[in-house]
Amino acid sequence: MKQKRKGMVLAVCLFFLADLIILAVCGFALPAQYADTFLGELREKRARLAQAGGNRVILAGGSGVAFGYDSRMIEDAFPEYHAVNFGMYAGLGSRVMMDLSEQDVRRGDIVILSFEQNTQALSGYFNAQAVWQAADGDFSMLLRLKKETIGQMAGSFYQFAQEKLKYFIKGTQPAASGVYSRDAFDEYGDICQDACSRNVMPLGYDVNVPVYYTNDVLDQDFVRYMNDYARRLEKKGARVWYRLCPVNMRSVAGGEGGQEEAYNQAALFYDILLEQLDFPVTGPPYHIVMEPEWFYDTNFHLNSSGKYVNTMRLIREIKAMLSDDSRTKEVSVSKPAMAYDKEEGIILKAGKYSGNTQIQTVTVGKEIRQIEDYAFDGCTRLKSIIMESADPSDCLVGQHLLDGSGADIYVPKEALSTYRIHYSWAVYADRIHAREGG
Repeated sequence: MKQKRKGMVLAVCLFFLADLIILAVCGFALPAQYADTFLGELREKRARLAQAGGNRVILAGGSGVAFGYDSRMIEDAFPEYHAVNFGMYAGLGSRVMMDLSEQDVRRGDIVILSFEQNTQALSGYFNAQAVWQAADGDFSMLLRLKKETIGQMAGSFYQFAQEKLKYFIKGTQPAASGVYSRDAFDEYGDICQDACSRNVMPLGYDVNVPVYYTNDVLDQDFVRYMNDYARRLEKKGARVWYRLCPVNMRSVAGGEGGQEEAYNQAALFYDILLEQLDFPVTGPPYHIVMEPEWFYDTNFHLNSSGKYVNTMRLIREIKAMLSDDSRTKEVSVSKPAMAYDKEEGIILKAGKYSGNTQIQTVTVGKEIRQIEDYAFDGCTRLKSIIMESADPSDCLVGQHLLDGSGADIYVPKEALSTYRIHYSWAVYADRIHAREGG
């Protein structure tokens, strides 16, 4: 009996070992499946950073950096520098972007850190699935991450390998188009699509992402991480500065007093940074609080006109930091018209369904442009949220869409992978399914 039991245990162990080997092969050896997605651009950004010669101005951060700057303008203003946009996606984690860039920073470089103004970006948070997808096809980048980060990623490898195998078997890679695809980036790593030409947010800002300029937004462990990063780069002979990320003025919490109140709050946080960071902070702080007409689809993503305004302001800041008093050429840019400013009936308000213990299905029509966070909180019997739109960009969602509910999201069959890898919807990827009947 003991021998039989040992044989069964051995068989189970061999089964799991074989499963692990198969998964490892699927995850690491199969052709890259996420190469054409938004995250697929990270490999190109790493290569660009490693290969760009001479002195560089390196802009590092999340998607606020990717959408926020025109690198060609920076090079025109500073011919002795090459510009490298190393901004990607806040979900990757701010520490990940610093880790990936550190080895390739050289003497003479100027590194400008600029992270989105929220607790997620200003902390040690990272999304392991997003990192796996971004590394797909070039797993050597993982060797640059800290050991604790790699340890945390191990638990999510199974899901990544499974999804990758499914795409490979079906012969279809994750669909990506528009500004949230690899094709949206130019040779500098800037977002270059004409599609982001104006503000498309209901009411002109994302109601789910209020911006706070308070001390508790800034994680102290993350402050130490940034200071250590800057110290190591300064030993190499590089300069490291921090720049506040541009934000939509309407999104500033407590900023109902208008532009002046929003400026004052940004200035208070600027002082906090000056006190806590061991490396310089560019300014003035009012440069980064911008009117809603300059933004695109989030409170941190600038449109093409806003990118120009923001880059001109950065150029003036760099000149001030370098004690360069040369004249800056500037062309006047008109504010683009906003697409949905003050329209009614396009936001699914949190109070419409929250607390409803009877409803089991909710259908979100194509006319809905945004769903407020906690919209389904307390909907204990809700099982299905049906999205009618095939384009995830048509409806903004925040980080708390499914809080307080066990519901899953059902989308048109042809849009399944698009939703799962979309900038806003990817956080719900494991709860997004294809709708029956297409």
